[in-house]
This record gives sequence, C-alpha cells and structure tokens, in this order.
Amino acid sequence: MTSKIRLLDSQTINQIAAGEVVERPSSVVKELVENAIDAGSTRIEVKVSGENNERIQVADNGYGIVAEDLLKAIQRHATSKISRVEDLQTLATLGFRGEALPSIAAVSYLTITSKTNDAVCGYAITIKDGVSSLPTEIGAPNGTVVTVERLFYNTPARKKFLKTPRYEFGLISDLMSKIILSHPQISFTLKHNNNTVLTNPSGSIEQAFANIYGHDTIKQMITLEYTDGIVIHGLISLPALTRANRNGYCFFANNRWVKSKELSAAVDQAYYTLLPKHRYPLIVLFIEINSNCIDVNVHPAKTEIKFKDNQLIQNALTSAISTAMNKREQMVPHLVGLRELPPESIGGKSEVWHMEENKKPIKQIKYDQPLINNLFASKLMAQNSQDQTSTIVSSDKADQPLSGKQLLYSSLSLLGQIEGTYIIATSDDGIYIIDQHAAHERILFEQIQAQVNNVEGNSIQLAVPVNFEVTYKEKLMLIDAILDLRQIGFIIEHFGNNSFVIRATPTWYQGTAPEQLLIDIIEELNQKNINQLRQEEIMLAACKKAVKANQYLSKQDINSLFCSLDKCQNPFTCPHGRPLSIKLTYQEIEKKFLRNSI
Repeated sequence: MTSKIRLLDSQTINQIAAGEVVERPSSVVKELVENAIDAGSTRIEVKVSGENNERIQVADNGYGIVAEDLLKAIQRHATSKISRVEDLQTLATLGFRGEALPSIAAVSYLTITSKTNDAVCGYAITIKDGVSSLPTEIGAPNGTVVTVERLFYNTPARKKFLKTPRYEFGLISDLMSKIILSHPQISFTLKHNNNTVLTNPSGSIEQAFANIYGHDTIKQMITLEYTDGIVIHGLISLPALTRANRNGYCFFANNRWVKSKELSAAVDQAYYTLLPKHRYPLIVLFIEINSNCIDVNVHPAKTEIKFKDNQLIQNALTSAISTAMNKREQMVPHLVGLRELPPESIGGKSEVWHMEENKKPIKQIKYDQPLINNLFASKLMAQNSQDQTSTIVSSDKADQPLSGKQLLYSSLSLLGQIEGTYIIATSDDGIYIIDQHAAHERILFEQIQAQVNNVEGNSIQLAVPVNFEVTYKEKLMLIDAILDLRQIGFIIEHFGNNSFVIRATPTWYQGTAPEQLLIDIIEELNQKNINQLRQEEIMLAACKKAVKANQYLSKQDINSLFCSLDKCQNPFTCPHGRPLSIKLTYQEIEKKFLRNSI
C-alpha cells in the first residue's frame, strides 16, 4: 500500500492559517494596527479604499523593521515579542503569534515599507502569490507602512460570504473606535476612499469617547475608579442612557479589547435593578490585572480571554459599578405626575379600594380622578384625535353589554387588590387573579396597534427638530435605512459627519426620546425587518403608559379595566406573551383542602 499522508506546501498552509486569522477586511486592520501599537507608535493612520474594501494601508511612526528582518517577518511563527513558552504567561503586547503578516500575504498582494530611527534609508518588500521579493532601498519616514491590495483575490469563497461593502467598513470603523478607546494616548486617523471618518488626537479617555460617541453622550457618562487587588477604571452610563443590546459593552484587559461573558454578566448584575428589562448600559472599562491571572492565548483572533478566577473578577466589577452609581445624586428616582393629596381634597370621589392588611401599614396614593380613566382618556395620537372615537368604555358605561362578544371580566365580582398589583375577583366557578399592569398593557397595545394599521406612514412634524449623534458604523446603517424608516413615519435627514436631525415621528410613537428609539432600531436592523421592530415598539409604548405595580385602583378604575379587556382580541396575555390572569376553580380549592375526599 502506498503512503496517503503528504505534507502540505507553504502556500496552502498559510491560506489555512489565514482562514483562522483573516476572516474579513476588519481582521486585517486589527492585526496591522495592533502590530503598529506594539511597535511603540504615537501616530497611526489607516486608509481603506476600493469597491469592496480590498485595499488597506496602515502607516505608523514606530520602531520600524531592519532590512534583514523583513523576510523573517512574513514567515509563520516569526515574532519579536516572545522567545520561549514561559513568555506566554507574562505577555505585555497585543500580538505574539507571528501569524498576522504571513496570513494576510496568503490572501492578498502585500507590500511592507519600513525604516528604523538609525537607518539612512528604508527598505521595502512585496509578496505576490506567496513569493517575496528581496528587500530594496527606498526613501521613507521613520516607521512602517503595510499596504494590502486585492484582498481575497485568490479565495473567492471567502469574498463571497462577505456582506455589503458599507457593512464591512462599518465593522472596521467599529473596531477602530474600540482601539482608539483602548489607547487614547495615540493619535489615530481612519480614512475611507480619502474621506476622514475617525480622528482622535492623543488625549484622555473622555476626549476619545466624545470623539466617537458624541459630546452629548459623554454628558451622560460617569467615571469609575476602583482599586482593591484589581484596578478597574473607565466610563459607565447613567440609567437614562441605554441600548437595546450589549454591543455598547467595551472591555479592555491590560489594554487589550476582549469579549467576556463573565464581565458582561457582572455588568448586567450591577445594573439589574436600575434598568428596564432588555435595556443595557454603555460601558468602557479597563481592567488591570497581573498577566499571570489571564490567558490570552485561547483564540487565533486574540479577542477572547480566560480569567484564572472568574468569580473574583465578577465580584470586583459588580462592586466597582455599584459603588460608582451610589455616589450619584442623579440616581435618586423621582415620581413624575403622581402626587399624594390629603383626604379632604379628594371629597370621596375616588375611593381607594384594597384588601386590608392589619399587620403592615399600607401607604395609599390617591388621585384627583380615577387613574385608569385618566390614562384611557389620554391622546394616543397627536393628530386626528378630535374625530376618533375611543374604543375604551368609560366607567359610567362599564356595565353596558358588549354586543356580539361574551363577557368574561366584566361579569366578575370584585374582592380587592393584593399589594396594589393583583386584582382579585370571583365568578360562578372560581377565583380570578389579574395582573393589572399586564392587563393594561394588552389594552393599550391593541389600541395603538389599531391606529398604526389605520394611519401607516403618517408622521407628526416636530415643533423643534431633534439633533443627535451616532457612531460612524451607526451612521452607515442609518443612511441605508432612511427610506425604510420613512415608511413607518420617521422623517430624518443626514446633517453632516455623524449627525442627524429628526423632522417628524410616527403618529403611533408615544415616547419622548425618538433619537434613542432610532439608535435601538439601527442596532437591530441586521436581525429584524422594520415591521418586526415596529411591533416591538408598540409593545414598549404600551408598557410605558400602563399602570404599574403598587398602584391602588378605585372600583371605577377596575370596572373600566375589565370592560376594556373584554373588548380585546386577546384578553389573556400581555403583548410580551405573559399571562395576565390566572383562574383558580372551586374544585381546585376543594382539592387543596382535601374536601373532595370527604
């Protein structure tokens, strides 16, 4: 039998390695910029051009590479950053594998020009189809310039699976934003087809953050400083500033941008009681830890790390965020629109009705008029409200039958409330427990949904247009989505650079921060279409307007709530799919008391 095992040629080996290291244009930028940082650069310029971002150039003013090392630099596992396996335990550089340049050269035409501080001239080499030229003398400034051309020219399958050029460059700008945040002391410039996209003169982390996210956003961030075995510092957002996902989490371990489920979980825990469900803060945090306590050699892209003691890191981060938050006066919650009135001012018009609890005093919040009726009577649309008939029956009509539909909730006999959250009522065959917040959510959701379907695309012009800033990646996505957003009622204009102006909002939108809604939408556009996003925002609008837990309702309020529930298409779950009522039959009660066995 002849031998079947063969050694692969170097070009094939390098292309296989490139598949691990160079996934897309942003991977090339990452590897080259990290090499420039490791070379002690104080100024780094990145240029990206071509229809498919296939030409990338990274220039720095670092140490440079001597002529005899240029050919070594394009060999696999050739590196100046480690010399033995023990060095992996004390890494202080971003790169160390020695795979970046050969991997990039395997899928592109690569040119490296470099000059050291003490050299009279620079030297350049070019690698094409795996073959390198000899170093040639060339006039050049101190530092290194790496030029990548025809990226993925010989790997069409890899190019085929790339997304749109605008999306791919969005990833590059997002990556550069993270690198700028991690090294604010370095001057960075990012250009796309000769247009400057990002620029950050060397300075503080606050200045770098403002250059990326905008000067309005930095006003809603607070600094964090923590030293207790582990040093943690950076910026965290106040609860008023949130995102729809965790893409705003930026972690840097020893100045290396990393992804970490453990760190994300710690942030979630620290903000657990401060933010609504499915809302996330903006985080830029630096963790300084002994290099012996982390392993950065767990992934070819070097974006994932392992901590020696995950629990120690999580506890420190949670404590650091909680301590920073507790020092802020802005964290004190304020009730807006609710006021407690003396009994004599009520005049007996709105009786607060709840189950008495002798052992624990209950603070009662009273209202001038029934709470539910006030909320139902509010305008759900800013225009055409005069000629629209509300689908909610007011309390004085709550006992009127609803034609063509069987009554369920309106036929119940009220008993009271538990903790101002759950309504207790009885029927002929059992006891009902109704979540008042979920029930009100369902009612408002169907109201808003009906009006959205009737006036799709209509907008309300804003008396004062709203200006807001986004990151460059968000700008690209928002420009692509302008026409789609117009279909659901948002009229926005690009105001230059990363700024936009909102001229009008949809008639169905009930919020007061349309710029935040748009940021949430563009973050989700890759995963969902506009119609899906609209349904989610309807749910959110209903949730924000619905009565909350720990609010005691009058009999009039509850009667109106029940009557309106009977008019709903689905009076059994809230818009999020949670049940809004539970029924306990008398047979189940008898079974609990073992009466059915007597």
